[in-house]
Amino acid sequence: MFKKPSDDSVLIFDNAPAKSWYECYPIGNGSLGGMVYGGTDTEVIALNHDTLWSGYPRNEQYRGKGLPAFEKMKAAVKDGSYALADSIHGEEFAGYSVGAYMPLGELKIDYRTEKTEKVTGYKRFLDLSKALCVSQYKKGGKKLESVAFASYPDDVLVYKTVSDGSLDFKLSFSSRLYSRTYCDSGVLYLEGECPITSEQAIGRTDRKTLYSDLPEERGVRFMAAVHVVTNAKRVQSLGDALYFTEATSFELFVVVRTSFNGYKNHPFLNGKDYKTDTRAALTEIKEKDFDGILKRHVTDCGKYFKRVALKLGSDKKAAVTTEKRLIDYQSGASDKALPTLLFNYGRYLTVAASRPKSQAMNLQGIWNNDFFAPWQSDYTVNINTEMNYFPTLAVNLKEMYEPLLTLVRELSEAGKITAKMLYGADGWVCHHNTDLWRATQPTAGNAIFSFWNAAGGWLCRHVYEYYEYTLDKKFLEKTAYPILKGAAEFYLSQLTDSCDGYRIIFPSTSPENRFKVGENAFASISETTEMTMSIVRELFGNLLKISDILGINDEVISAVRSEIKRLRPPMIGTDGRVLEWYKEMPEHDVHHRHLSHLYALHPGEEITPEGTPELAESYKKSLKARGTCGSGWSIIWKAALYARLYDGDSALAQIKALLTLSKKHGIAMNGGGIYSSMLCSHPPFQIDGNFGATAAICEMLLQSTPDTLKLLPALPSEWRDISVKGLCAKGKREVSITVKDGSLAHCTVKGTLPEKVLFGGKNIKDKFVFNGKVFEFTGQ
Repeated sequence: MFKKPSDDSVLIFDNAPAKSWYECYPIGNGSLGGMVYGGTDTEVIALNHDTLWSGYPRNEQYRGKGLPAFEKMKAAVKDGSYALADSIHGEEFAGYSVGAYMPLGELKIDYRTEKTEKVTGYKRFLDLSKALCVSQYKKGGKKLESVAFASYPDDVLVYKTVSDGSLDFKLSFSSRLYSRTYCDSGVLYLEGECPITSEQAIGRTDRKTLYSDLPEERGVRFMAAVHVVTNAKRVQSLGDALYFTEATSFELFVVVRTSFNGYKNHPFLNGKDYKTDTRAALTEIKEKDFDGILKRHVTDCGKYFKRVALKLGSDKKAAVTTEKRLIDYQSGASDKALPTLLFNYGRYLTVAASRPKSQAMNLQGIWNNDFFAPWQSDYTVNINTEMNYFPTLAVNLKEMYEPLLTLVRELSEAGKITAKMLYGADGWVCHHNTDLWRATQPTAGNAIFSFWNAAGGWLCRHVYEYYEYTLDKKFLEKTAYPILKGAAEFYLSQLTDSCDGYRIIFPSTSPENRFKVGENAFASISETTEMTMSIVRELFGNLLKISDILGINDEVISAVRSEIKRLRPPMIGTDGRVLEWYKEMPEHDVHHRHLSHLYALHPGEEITPEGTPELAESYKKSLKARGTCGSGWSIIWKAALYARLYDGDSALAQIKALLTLSKKHGIAMNGGGIYSSMLCSHPPFQIDGNFGATAAICEMLLQSTPDTLKLLPALPSEWRDISVKGLCAKGKREVSITVKDGSLAHCTVKGTLPEKVLFGGKNIKDKFVFNGKVFEFTGQ
């Protein structure tokens, strides 16, 4: 019997099966993901694998006119014909659409029972601390308990059911991909193939064409297999399903392998032998037992979960369903542990969806149920992919950062082709979208999202930040420096003299936003934008730090050192707000969900209340002007921005806004919240808000640079008695903090003490003593 946790900060709970995919509980091992319904007549596990994407490598294919079109866009902007520049982009400069993340299929358990049999005592819960999804109930007088988890150590998804009475059931697969299901020697198999999109098919424009018979146009193939261990008195293979009679227990072990063989290799012409790989994995699993796999799984996930512990208090809500907790919370009821649950969920999801050797987390982590997913469930690298990894290093999960670093390294390789082909430039570039095949071109569509070549620069922040947290000099030299250098080469080639005497990246957009150019006319391409300039200032600054650390002074470093002094700084408009575009342009949407022009405040570190107080006020005014609503990730980005302004109460207000029960499944740009599964609602489901929430809470408790720790910089007034253990800070440090009655009571720093330890704006470094009663410093 698996016990429901009594700790309401690690428990997601319901007293009924999921009514929709959005209410399911997610399990995953980085690559293989499942959404568990907890059904009583039919149990469904919706499956995903991180390498099931449409398409194939095509980075060298391009349908636009490249540099000539880019020069036309520049000329239009220079003449003030902004709308014309947008038009030229769509017609002559944009490339292909990126691939789409595909659902694998559904594993179904159909119980052959009378529909009139009554279900009582139903419980369904997700235990974050053990990474276990459990359902318990009575049906027709029989007790049933099921547990599901996805093991990283054994690379298998496991589902077990135990009953105190006999069960008859059917086990089957279904998939919307081109596939076939069959049984062989008591094993259930699903074989299939991912589609191509029309724009990915060579020389074709028919959008209805999803699959091809041409080898060079075929996609990723896969095999899923289910090994069953049961005490059933009879097991039959009938067609494409397995039938079990009089079982009191059964264990399902799901393994999946695909033909994906790296982003450069064609998955059909040069793919992996996925069938042999699947059968080899099955052979390994058959030699293992459920208890051993379970033990290794719980130990593996538990060691990561235990690294950090946050306590904000509790109102003992473990007996209350998560849906009711969310409803009550919005009605003003106290639930001190609910923000902690949100914080812990982000950590759980990171471990479940991002592991060494897996792919980086996409718009939905690894969980997608739609054949045509919103925004293709791709990597949107103008905020969403980055937000997925905002908290990873701070919450002591550096191992889970590896897939992001791999993604950036591969984009830096693929992006060299795009830089040369479209801009005639050295270095590398990436635009607002990418996929499994590391697409780096501007995607097909409107310039409002497609023409934004600053993704590479933003991703470089994450690469350098990994060094700041780990102080890994080998990584800095072998990985970070080449990536940042390549990005800098591209931006150096794009710098232009502006009318006000600065150097700017010309032209540019502010992601997914636009300005008015007439009564009913809008445009998105400006001479430059504050976000682009913020990113380039940061990139150049970080590259110079690397040069100082490693003692490098090559031609690129020299050029960066010369140009950084002339880069355009943040500019302030007549109303005191930060200018989003080059000029003070009339806004199309004052409350736009993107907060791109505030990048230098967060995630950047250029703007701080103590270092740049006047600019910080302008950033605060700009933030307030955006309002408090938006999509899920937008709401929570505002929380992090308020935390950087040391406004804990406003940051908490945004977290509370996110903790609003959502039942919206259609696409909307406002009305973000949380489903009863605690997954973030954009709407629809988009996982970045979950990670953004964890990151925002980290920002409220601890902010750091390599030479500074800021303790409790944005502590909300209602967080009076709290503790947090194990947060990581830059400079290879680990920090634990205790607050009593709103005051700092204890702090432990593992590692070297930085130059400044700030609390309430004052440096308290001199108060750290060995074995002290209040502050404790533990050297390395």
